Amino acid sequence: MPFDDAGVVGREDLEAVRRVAIAAGQAILAIYEDPARWAVQEKSDASPLTAADLAAHDVIAEGLRQLAPTIALLSEESAEDELSQRATWPSCWVVDPLDGTREFLARNGEFSVNIAWVRGGRAVLGVVHGPVTGISYVAAEGLGAWRVAASDAGGVAAEAVWQPVRVAPLPQPGERPLRLTVSRRHGLEQLQVFETALQEVWGMVESVPAGSAFKICAVAEGVADAYPRFGPTSEWDTAAAQVVLEQAGGHLVDLHGRPFRYNERDTLLNGHFLAVGSEPARWLSMLPVV
Repeated sequence: MPFDDAGVVGREDLEAVRRVAIAAGQAILAIYEDPARWAVQEKSDASPLTAADLAAHDVIAEGLRQLAPTIALLSEESAEDELSQRATWPSCWVVDPLDGTREFLARNGEFSVNIAWVRGGRAVLGVVHGPVTGISYVAAEGLGAWRVAASDAGGVAAEAVWQPVRVAPLPQPGERPLRLTVSRRHGLEQLQVFETALQEVWGMVESVPAGSAFKICAVAEGVADAYPRFGPTSEWDTAAAQVVLEQAGGHLVDLHGRPFRYNERDTLLNGHFLAVGSEPARWLSMLPVV
């Protein structure tokens, strides 16, 4: 079985996980198209929860159970009792069934299905799937990172094209604008300070807001040079996209330059971080005090 503590993951295994994400995306879209079915609730942290979040969770839980029955599931929508023994798990799936619920409610299409396999505290396989576009970003250790596009929005067409992705080199000052992808809602004051520091070195800085894990994937495919995050996220928000970014040659690090690790702490909340294509130390040197 490939999904064990010593298993080697092949492209067929990565495709199998992508298809689980696609099935979850189809369940999301069925609800997305009918606002009467959204059933919006508010969770204890004031974040929204919809029927689409729960439907996607159920599809993923069943799909991953069929792929790897012995691997535990750590999902944003898991019940607390399901996670009570997570410190003892040698590996697990880390899943956000619908990353970007606020984008779902805004109907801008910028939400994703995130599935990562974490082994020994490290995310080693990741799938970030866009239900609206049918585009997936997929990666696994030793396989590289890929953008998978299909002719249909469901993403399952046989003619799906796997295109390798790679981060962009950091431009020299004045060579071109520095490109950031940023959050619409979090850490805007710190972001402004950071952009000012970058402008003093590079001159022009372009910032493009986006939703969900696509911000990290934009860095992975060289569309953006960095995604600075000054605000709350959880492990399921970053694990899958971190694999994509790292396998594309980039870095996702905390403000001390350390790569994120998973399912090793009492909390599932992440601290601030930088997702960058190259030269993380140079980026970190210009960070504001946060």
